[in-house]
Amino acid sequence: MSNSLLFCQSLEQCKAATNKSYCYKYPLDYDILPKYTGVPTDDEIKPKEKPWQRVLYEMSRKGKHLYEAVDAIPSPYIVLLLGAYFLLGYLTQLVEDELPTPLRDSDINRDTTDRVSEESSWRYLYEIMGEEPRVCGTEYHLNKTRDMKAIVDRIAVTANQNVRTDWQIVTGDYFLKSAAPFVSYYDRASNIAALLEGESGFHGNGTIGSSILVNCHYDSVPYALGASDNVIFCAAMAETLARMSKRTKKLKHNIIFLFNGAEENPLQGSHGFLQHPWSKGVTTLVNLDSAGSNGKATIFQVTDPRILSAYKAAVTRPSAQSLGEFLFSSGVIPSDTDFRIFRDFGDVHGVDIAFTKWGNLYHTRFDRPEYIRPGVLQWAGDMLLGLLTQLADRDDIGHKVPPAGAVYYDYLNWFVVWQSPALSLLVDAAAVLAALVSTAHYVWLVGPRLSTVRELAFAVAGRVAALVVGAGVAALVTLLMVATTVQLRYLSRPWLVVALYWVPYLVSAVTASHLYDSWRSRKSGLNRSIRTLQAMTATRVVLTVLLSVSMCVPSLATARYALSVPLLMTSVTSLVTSSVVRTVRLKAYQHLVLECVVSLPCVMFTMSLALRLNALLLPTVARSASANPDLVVAAVNVALAAVVSAAVSGVELLFSRRRLWLSLAGLGAAAAALALTPLEPYAASVPSVQRHYWFHTQITTYNINGEQTDQTTGVFVSRQDAYTTERVLQALKTKGLEACSCTRGDPPPLTPPRAWRCLPAVVLETLVSTALR
Repeated sequence: MSNSLLFCQSLEQCKAATNKSYCYKYPLDYDILPKYTGVPTDDEIKPKEKPWQRVLYEMSRKGKHLYEAVDAIPSPYIVLLLGAYFLLGYLTQLVEDELPTPLRDSDINRDTTDRVSEESSWRYLYEIMGEEPRVCGTEYHLNKTRDMKAIVDRIAVTANQNVRTDWQIVTGDYFLKSAAPFVSYYDRASNIAALLEGESGFHGNGTIGSSILVNCHYDSVPYALGASDNVIFCAAMAETLARMSKRTKKLKHNIIFLFNGAEENPLQGSHGFLQHPWSKGVTTLVNLDSAGSNGKATIFQVTDPRILSAYKAAVTRPSAQSLGEFLFSSGVIPSDTDFRIFRDFGDVHGVDIAFTKWGNLYHTRFDRPEYIRPGVLQWAGDMLLGLLTQLADRDDIGHKVPPAGAVYYDYLNWFVVWQSPALSLLVDAAAVLAALVSTAHYVWLVGPRLSTVRELAFAVAGRVAALVVGAGVAALVTLLMVATTVQLRYLSRPWLVVALYWVPYLVSAVTASHLYDSWRSRKSGLNRSIRTLQAMTATRVVLTVLLSVSMCVPSLATARYALSVPLLMTSVTSLVTSSVVRTVRLKAYQHLVLECVVSLPCVMFTMSLALRLNALLLPTVARSASANPDLVVAAVNVALAAVVSAAVSGVELLFSRRRLWLSLAGLGAAAAALALTPLEPYAASVPSVQRHYWFHTQITTYNINGEQTDQTTGVFVSRQDAYTTERVLQALKTKGLEACSCTRGDPPPLTPPRAWRCLPAVVLETLVSTALR
């Protein structure tokens, strides 16, 4: 027998070799080896190895095992892997929702200045909220304004530091530029202000020294008690003022606690405060608002990064995402806050903080205190007390600074990372560089030759193909659901987005990935572990291209970290996993466990982003007046699924293709059953309700001489979601009432339709101005 050795380029070439040659690349393919009988095996000759001896032996081989076949993991286990990641998403949600233990008055001293009492905060909440909506201009609002003034006066009387209070009554107007510009006029609007005097105090000429402005609003919309929007922050502010007023030592700067009485009108109280003498000393702003009622309030707009520094140092469970700033400024989130008024009309800059979870309660009759979870007020009070204490003792707060942006995010509420836009661009570039280094490391691992680069290029094409197929199937499924079932089903069941959009994408992408791999593996001859590393490297290449393109778009600066952070984390961990794979011969399941463990921090970070974005997005599309909100939700969730899965994209190749279709088909069938079930989108038990805005209107027509020729009255109903029109018309029809509907783009009628002349009549239109013209 010849002792010649043969290193084959493929399994087919190995099988074609003579039986006098021995292949080191495919030693496990026994069909091509000479057969011997009566010869002792290696196991019979060698003494049995201990596990540590086997590990040392594998490490001493210096990568020779890279050319040996790796047995695949049975395909049914891929369903268990997906289930494990869905469970990880649930655990991430639990981490996100974790709140501090509520403190009672008996748990802390009444003169404690570094912690708040949730029990005391609840008393303030009920006293400020009352039992009716507090609509600006109503008698009840006036009564609650008196109560608000009594609260701050009561705090001032028992304070150790000097606390001044004022009831401002103000008249004014302003022009607000927006998609539908308008002039806002207010007459005798009320604000309650309390000033905790610091060392900056008041000057000898009566002017005020450097001051920090903290703003909330205690008014509400007519159809909600407004427990979360925004009494929850008013209560936190009152408790914070009470605690800080007990200090024995003055802070360096004044703090103005503004309880704004006219925010929902909209934004009139904040504009009115700019006429107050105290506003002249404001150097920075903390604006507090709400578009939800639970969780931890999030920083989502920043124009004064000094507050971010104080927030990072003071808050133990931080929540900050500049991705929200991108969504807010781009108009994806159709709303506004007092932050804009202070910024545009007062040149006052700072941060905007708001609750965003449970947004389906926002501006509904369910915005009530019983839906606020224990610990929410504790977190809000602790956050505000720590932030203001830290901020008011900083030397650099003594003067205004020009507005400056920032890129910021927290990691699972554990810590905050923030950078200037310039530094953030450098970090993005560092992520791109790290990805290129990890790609070069893979090429070196397999062998720096043209065939390695060529196969990597094919792998990149495979990753893109899987992405396109997954997105395409998810799009087809969404269009089918829109055409045959009910939209907005996720409104009362947020978990449905996983079944409706994530599962179709993932199942299709995994299937496409395996089909593509079955073609290339026959040509490349690489084993499963190497093909897995190759696919994961290709995924990082795709992310690198996307990040590089986004770096050329300045408006994406506050959102790019959603790509750069996962890319940087996966690039670093890939150096670890590829080095282990090169050094130690791993079985497929061991390789899978390694990849899953090292990618865990990245996966949880991206899952956290997905959870927060959906918590904000799902209730928002339900009041966006869109005819097809599911298309928006589907597009966003497919993108989120792609980003979340990017950290482990490629590990599916460690699973066998044998009967893989059966495992994935079962998962897809379960998702299809949910997709085709016409569940009701609204549920009072959740609660999640359909929104209607009803306005009584009167249209009077005059001729050219100014003489009245006609007059009609009716009710205008503004469309809030895809089903407002049909459900309102159906409800009115059952009551025997006439109605007509106009849609966006219809020309305004020259004369009122006959249907308008019934009492009441309904005009359905997204824009009020079209109906009234």
